[in-house]
Order: sequence, then C-alpha cells, then structure tokens
Amino acid sequence: MMASLLGAVTFVALVCWTNAATELLQNGDFESSSVSNNWMAIDCSISLRSDDKFHGNHSLMVSNRHHSWSSARQKFAVTPGKNYVISMQIKLLNLPSGRHYTKVTLANNLTINGQQKNNVIANLPLQQLRFGWTEISGDFLALNGATSSEPYIQIGEVGVNYLLDSVSVTELEPNPNWLTEANQRIDKLRKAPISFKLPDGVNAHGISVELVQQKRTFAIGTEVDASYMTDQTHKTYQDFVFKNFEWAVLGNALKWRQMERTEGHINYDRPLNAVAALRSHGIKVRGHNMFWGVDHYVPEWLSGKSQSQLLTTMKNHVHDVISRTRGKLEHWDVNNEDLHGDWYERHTGDPDITEKMFQWIHNQEPQVKLFLNEYNIISSSTETTALRNQALHFKRDGVPVYGIGLQGHFFTSHIDIDVLKYRLDKVAEAGLKLWITEFTLYDHDFNRKAANLEKVMTLFFSHPAVEGVLFWGFWDGRIWHKSDALFTGPNISPNAAGQKYLDIFHKTWKTNFVHDIQPSHTVHTSGFLGEYLLNIKKNGHLIHQEHFSLDSLGKDITINLTNDHQGVSHVVFG
Repeated sequence: MMASLLGAVTFVALVCWTNAATELLQNGDFESSSVSNNWMAIDCSISLRSDDKFHGNHSLMVSNRHHSWSSARQKFAVTPGKNYVISMQIKLLNLPSGRHYTKVTLANNLTINGQQKNNVIANLPLQQLRFGWTEISGDFLALNGATSSEPYIQIGEVGVNYLLDSVSVTELEPNPNWLTEANQRIDKLRKAPISFKLPDGVNAHGISVELVQQKRTFAIGTEVDASYMTDQTHKTYQDFVFKNFEWAVLGNALKWRQMERTEGHINYDRPLNAVAALRSHGIKVRGHNMFWGVDHYVPEWLSGKSQSQLLTTMKNHVHDVISRTRGKLEHWDVNNEDLHGDWYERHTGDPDITEKMFQWIHNQEPQVKLFLNEYNIISSSTETTALRNQALHFKRDGVPVYGIGLQGHFFTSHIDIDVLKYRLDKVAEAGLKLWITEFTLYDHDFNRKAANLEKVMTLFFSHPAVEGVLFWGFWDGRIWHKSDALFTGPNISPNAAGQKYLDIFHKTWKTNFVHDIQPSHTVHTSGFLGEYLLNIKKNGHLIHQEHFSLDSLGKDITINLTNDHQGVSHVVFG
C-alpha cells in the first residue's frame, strides 16, 4: 500500500516534469540489461532485479558496500548557471540489528574547473523499512566553471543494501512569465466577485457604498516576544503588532524547555498572558511548539527517565498544556523539526513517536489544527522531499495532521523564483495545506530585500496550497538576526523592505472600495477574501453598516431602502 501511495504521487509528478524537459541520464529506469554501459559500481556490487521494482520490469540492487559513499553512479554534463532536478526511487532491503531507521542521503560530486565539489542534494533522515519504495529528490545549481555532475546515494551503515529505480535528471527550466501567471492565480484564488444594486424599480439617488476589508482569509503574521506583549513599557511594540499583523506566534514562551527548566516548575503565565493580549485585539495565535526533538532543545531533566516514565511525562505535558490553551490557539507545531532531531525517537525506542504525539493532542483538543514544521524545505532542498514523504506517511497511517509548516529562512540575496516554486510544488504533492511559519530575508541591502520580499510574497500568495505567511520577527530591537529586520529604531520605523511590507499588507492585498449606486444599474467589483465592513451612505452621510464575510463564491448585495429613501431597511446578501 505504501509503495502505491507514494509511488502514484511521485510517478505522476515525474512524468509531468520529464515530459517538459530532456532526460540527462541513460538507462535511469534500468530497463536495458547493459547496466555497465551507463552505470559505474563504485566500491560496491550492482545487479538487476526483476522481482521487486518501482516501475517497469527492473530495478538496480546495490550491495556489498564498504563505505558510506559506496554506490552506483553516472556522470552527466552540466551548464554553469543552470538549475537541475535529481529524482529517484529507493527501497531499503535491510537495516542493522536494533535499528528502526537510517538516514539516506542523495549527494552530488560537481566538477568545477577540474576540481570536485561535494554537496548534499537531499536527505531522508528517518527512513524505515516499512516505507518501501520512496522518492528522494532535490535540486542544485551548476556553479560557474561547472562541467559535470555525478549524483550518488550515501548511507552511513555499510551493511545496508538497497534498490534503485526511476532515476532521473532534468534541467529546471526558468519561467519568464512567472509573475504574470502568479498575479493571474492571485486573482483566481484570493479574490471573489462582489456586486451591488438597488431593487428593481427603486428610483433613489445619492446612494453610495464603501467596502472596508477588516481581515483577510490569507493569514499574514509575525513571531512576537511574549514578555514584550504584556509589559506596558513596550506599548509601541504592542500597538505595532496589533495594527500591522493579523496572526502571531510566540517565539519561545510555549516551548517545553523554556516553560519548565526545572521539573514541576512550569511558567504558564508568560505565554498565556501574551496569548490573551493578542486575542483581545483580534490576533489569531499559532502554538509553537509542543515538543522539539533536537537534543539541545529538550528539557534536560527528561534525560534520566526510563522509557515508560518518559512516555508518561510526555502525555502529562500534553494534557496539562492543552487544558490551559484549549480554544485559544489555532494551530500546534507538534514535534518541531522532527527531521533534524530524533531525541524522542531514540529515548522512547519508538520510530513513530511523532505520530503518537499528534494523536495525543488531537484526543485532547480535536478542533486545533496540527502541523509538521521544518527548515531546509524551501530555502534549500535537503529535506524538501523528506517532509513531503513524511506527510504522506502520516496521512496513510491516519494521523490527524492538518498542514505543513515551512520555515523559510533565506540567508542569500539571490532567490531563484523557479527553484522556490519547484520546492513549494514538491511539498504540496502531499495534499496538505502549507504555511510559511518563519519567514526571514537576511540582507543588509534594504532595497534589494524589498524587491525580494515582494517577489517571494507574491509567489507565496499565489500558490494554491499556501494558506498563510508568518515572519520570524520584524523589528531590529527584538529579532533573531538584526539583518532580518524590516523595521528599526525606537519608533519601529520601516526600512525599504518594511515599507514594502506595509504597502502589501495595507494596500496591495487589501480591498477598499467606494462607488455610487445608480437606479437600474448593478455595480460589479471584486475583493480579496476575508471579513468586511459595508458602509452605506446617502449624500455622503452614513446611514447603515453591515458586516459580512467574502468567500470564493462571491456576494451579490441588494440594498433595500426605507420608503422615504433616507435609510436602509435591510440588506440581502446573495
């Protein structure tokens, strides 16, 4: 079942992609029996298998390995400045005794000016035998001076044998029309039609309507400091958040290690007071995070517990936290960065402990939306496919996962929009909603940062799977890296990138509309999805207000006036 589920998604994507680009490898499907004509066995044995394959009639078995890098390889020519996508199917045949999973790496030897440069294309950090055939894939840029590439599989345990199939390399073609297409998607996905009219036969004049969008369906928010949200000496910070964001996430205050540095002494007041302050101003809040399995982010006092004691403590933590946050948080990041930290898997002895964490939270609060949350997904491809695969595994196993959090920390000023879209599309193959949970642009050049912010936000806003974007801080007075800041100084003043953000938030992607309504005439417009205030005026004077929600079906609004045409009797939303 696993092979068919992952395989169906992967194969469709692969066929669609390779139909649009030239295949650069020879005999990547291993359907030709002359394997040695194309493939080199580097410090290993390779042989065809017909009894177990992903597609077609054959796969390639790699065995008798002596080093982590022992593998089958094929070299192909590259052009400097071009992006390439490498994709293959892998199936583990065994694991060392006592091991529940291993890390599979897709590495690449890139020849640059005659010298080899090795880099990691993709990882499958928690690969289990039960997963069967699994895609491992990623992208890379051929740097200046590059002439050839040689991808290969790397596994630390030399006794692990595996099968390969459907190995493919194609060029990632640039799309010069991406911005036009993105704006077309925005109009289709993020907006809906609105019409206004008076009833037939009503001959009234001086009637006008004003649409004021108050909230948008697409989430835009920021990480905030919990203490700053409740300390009145930071009122400027608080007011800025309330005015310029609609969602928030507490940076550290809900993390287990920060809340409970000493067992039994847990600080709930700090996060809960901040959540209350945010919600009182209409700000929705994400829960970040219930668990974090990277070793140095785990509460130190957990280390001395037995497996049974640890499980009991973990379940109690979920119960205690949810009993205090129930109904107050929209989301939970369940086990933060699970692909980069397996502390809980190691110490519970359960390779599927994260799935159980999801179920524990869901049992306590079925309404809250539960997320995977990872980095190196869109700013790098090293865990892109691993996260997509993990989401598919969770769905297959019936785990109550709602969405995928993509952190999005960009430490380069060169952001290739075609590569970014490829990575978003790859994760979206899991069929879950995507949230950009920790968006930052590290750049000292504020004008360049502004251009990149507009470009990247446009792609996010236009992607059908993306539901929201949260910045990981905004102000240089309280942020992870000061070069990420959009606003500076004691007055929280915008730099060029901050001004671009304000324009996007308050103007570009927000609907404000004013128009006169004439008898026997229907006014047509469109608006961004969300919550609205409708002001109806007579000769410029407000005579009626209505609140309504605009969804993808749109709204046909009929304004029924009083008999003297001086007021509104009722408004019909069709």
